[in-house]
Amino acid sequence: MKTSKAPIIGIDLGTTNSLVSFTKKGSPRIIPNERGSRTTPSVVSIKPDGTEIIGEMARNQAVLNASHTVANVKLDMGTDQTRILNNRKYLPEEVSGLILARLKENAEIYLGQDIEEAVITVPAYFDDNQRRATMQAAAMAGIEVKKLLNEPTAAALAYGLGGKRPDSKMLVLDLGGGTLDITLMEYKDKAFRVKAVGGSTSIGGLNFDKKIVDHILADFNNTHSFDLSGDNVAYQQLVIQAEKAKVDLSSVDETTIMIPYITMSDNGPLHLNMTISRQIFEELIQPIMADIKQIIQAAFNKCGLGPEWVDSIIMVGGSSRIPAIETMILDIVDPERKRVDSEELIKKAINQDEAVARGAAIMAGILAGEIDDIEFHDITSHELGILNHEGEFEVLVPGASIYPMETTRLFTTAHDNQEEVVIEVMQKRGAENLQLVSLGNFSLTVTKGQKKGVPDIDVTFGIDLNELLTVSALDLDTQENAEIKINYALNLQSV
Repeated sequence: MKTSKAPIIGIDLGTTNSLVSFTKKGSPRIIPNERGSRTTPSVVSIKPDGTEIIGEMARNQAVLNASHTVANVKLDMGTDQTRILNNRKYLPEEVSGLILARLKENAEIYLGQDIEEAVITVPAYFDDNQRRATMQAAAMAGIEVKKLLNEPTAAALAYGLGGKRPDSKMLVLDLGGGTLDITLMEYKDKAFRVKAVGGSTSIGGLNFDKKIVDHILADFNNTHSFDLSGDNVAYQQLVIQAEKAKVDLSSVDETTIMIPYITMSDNGPLHLNMTISRQIFEELIQPIMADIKQIIQAAFNKCGLGPEWVDSIIMVGGSSRIPAIETMILDIVDPERKRVDSEELIKKAINQDEAVARGAAIMAGILAGEIDDIEFHDITSHELGILNHEGEFEVLVPGASIYPMETTRLFTTAHDNQEEVVIEVMQKRGAENLQLVSLGNFSLTVTKGQKKGVPDIDVTFGIDLNELLTVSALDLDTQENAEIKINYALNLQSV
């Protein structure tokens, strides 16, 4: 029987796997899917009759139905990249919406209630376009987003509640299937204060898998003079086996990849049988490890802290289990290994795959009034601003600005008799904020016949609790105004 008050659920919408959770008696719980599994693969397939297959079944038939199956769609969120399934184009948020709808349905069946609201986690390094695409995906699934919660913050939340939580200075490494987040944060007096964020939306477990795949392709080509990358079915099998090999090598020193009859050559069937050692794997991933190390060091540099500041390391995401990752983190934070024996430096009490979902459930419990409120002071991950008349970037919101926030700066016209100004909203990305990207633009009409420099134009940047950006411009003389809420498709809405 359905009760009157529906809970707010927590959702970890992951690149490779997704989870849904809720809070019961102040404790976070993971909701199993229809197959009894705690994780649901973020994979969608559409059958010729239009039937939607989501999760484990979609992943299982991906090898034979690759052209009608989508995986890793999170990597495309915030873009207009489309996937064609059964002769129909799907935007990334449509595919994500199908995954969210299935998670919502699983929660409704498990809880026996209609679900309308959720906390959804996103990488801290997600930009405005990616966050808005996530909101749209939720809307398509019939979910009202109560809060977009940064994944490292969710992971930190999962490691203790209220009075149970000791003060700590944390480094959170979240290495999921497709994204990397590095967050330095402090918990003190029941408040989280984020000191610095860094990361990449192009580094994740899939990169490690690809290194193994490329290694197998090269070895197979050398042995058989046959390029498996041209055989879609064979290649999909390699991708699946590479991920399994990566997981195996986190606990054993070597693993064997065996695929009988992987392809057919002019001389008959060919078989794959090769052994990969952890040593070879660690050699293959050295370039990725170097990039991760640089991003971690850049996070420390941003806030002027040294690695010795850290007293707790929280590692989440499946690929954080790779032993080389743990070794690298310890080399940075505790190079002489003086603290490992005396302190629990690396926190391992919670399953790395579930920590983010548990944190989402805790936040849902806070919003529902079931758990004591915790104060958050989160910061922006990117610099935001506009282009001036000379094409130079003018920063209005520096990186690491605490939000929600609002800031206004006075501008004017650059030419005589100028009838309008175009506000080009820009963002700097990358570990060192080196990449300048346009988020959108809009126009403001100004009084005709004025000399340059006369009109007074206020440009205001506002960032809400979900780190979503609104930019407005106001002619102080005429009170003419215009506004844009940046979204992934740049469908500009002027008021």
